[in-house]
Amino acid sequence: MNQGIQPGDTGRQTSDTQPFAPPDYPINALGPLAAACRAIADEGQLDAAMAGQCLLSVAALVAQQCADVLTLEGIKPLSLFVLTVGESGDGKSTAEGAALAPIREFQREGARLYAEELRSFEAEMSLRKKGQERPTRPREPYIIAGDSTVEGIRRGFVEGRPSQGVFTSEAAVMLSGYGMNVENRGKSAGAFNALWDRGELSVARGTAGRIQLYDRRLSLHWLIQPEAATEALNDPLLSNIGFWPRFLVAWPSPARPRIAKPFKPAENPAVLDFWSRCRSLLSQHLLTEDCSGLPVIKSSPEAHALASRFFERMEQASKTTNGVLASIRPFGIRATEQLFRVAGILACFGGKNEIDATTMAGAIEIVGYSLEIWRGIFGERFEHESRGDADVLFAWLIRQPGRQASERTMLRIGPKSIRSRSRRDTALATLESQDRIIPAVEAMPDGSFRTLPNTWRAANA
Repeated sequence: MNQGIQPGDTGRQTSDTQPFAPPDYPINALGPLAAACRAIADEGQLDAAMAGQCLLSVAALVAQQCADVLTLEGIKPLSLFVLTVGESGDGKSTAEGAALAPIREFQREGARLYAEELRSFEAEMSLRKKGQERPTRPREPYIIAGDSTVEGIRRGFVEGRPSQGVFTSEAAVMLSGYGMNVENRGKSAGAFNALWDRGELSVARGTAGRIQLYDRRLSLHWLIQPEAATEALNDPLLSNIGFWPRFLVAWPSPARPRIAKPFKPAENPAVLDFWSRCRSLLSQHLLTEDCSGLPVIKSSPEAHALASRFFERMEQASKTTNGVLASIRPFGIRATEQLFRVAGILACFGGKNEIDATTMAGAIEIVGYSLEIWRGIFGERFEHESRGDADVLFAWLIRQPGRQASERTMLRIGPKSIRSRSRRDTALATLESQDRIIPAVEAMPDGSFRTLPNTWRAANA
């Protein structure tokens, strides 16, 4: 079984000349989700990491309304923020569809009942006379949204369930939409952070006053293609406010060619068991205003000892100069809270009131896998991609008139892989550091030369 980040590691184990190879996804560590993960991965012909991320995020969605978890820093929600990077055709929709099926079914039935209750409410309102008590408006039953701004999430919590999720196989739409554009990105990310930390949402408006919500629960699963992921993950604003360190990440290996075989999750016993448990947990929480007073899942002495040792290893790996996680320090620092959340979700989903040592050990593997992927994203993987982009850009540049081109031209007609400012700029910086490009110049009538702004020329061999 994959052991994830090892506490004794002091450096990366992938050479600088080889592409990042993701570790094997620790299926067995999923405990009550493992059988469904194997079934979806095998029958859906997709990477186990894709299936595991989808199942774990759905388990968080249904568990977060049933319990909280006691961590080293106090009681925390069982919410998870999950990010999965995958190419088109890697099975994002297949895995998500199988995992979310019971949630969508529950929501559809809730919407039908809500429509009936709303008609009754409106009928009562039409008959209500002045001075009579106003009837209670039914709460919206919606559990998940595919694309939502923080404002939409806030409205959903005010008028609907206190436990919700944003699940989308097109996260690029979410990250490029109104709520996460340049003007609103910091505010939105801050609101997501507060929901993850404390289940709290605060909005202050000049006209409507302050809206303060407590004890809400929000889980996210955003599936995104690599091109869009590269842009979003390198956003300095999101990194500086600790947005991405709150996410468990997976970057599955590219899917292999499939054979023509139907995928029928509704006929697989392991998937059916997963669906049944989701329905059971969903039915345990009524449409109340908030998630206050939930039972608290604690750790057995053996599990607590495992978590304590993990915490100390993460501190050493993150805060020492030669530590394996020094380059992704914020991720290592938050790893222990992620550990307790994952362990609590697996315990809750498995019908346990306590985190035992086996569950905690499994959670260590899952969090360790995520840390390895984060380390690869901000280390070997992007370094390899940057070198590849630089080679592609240079090969294109030497074919241009005068072996030169402007940065604007590169975005407009350059190689497809670098038609984003971040990837173009990284490729240019790589080429400049290798002395393969120089600023372009033009001759003036008086015999002098002037540097062309934002234009580069391939250096002579």
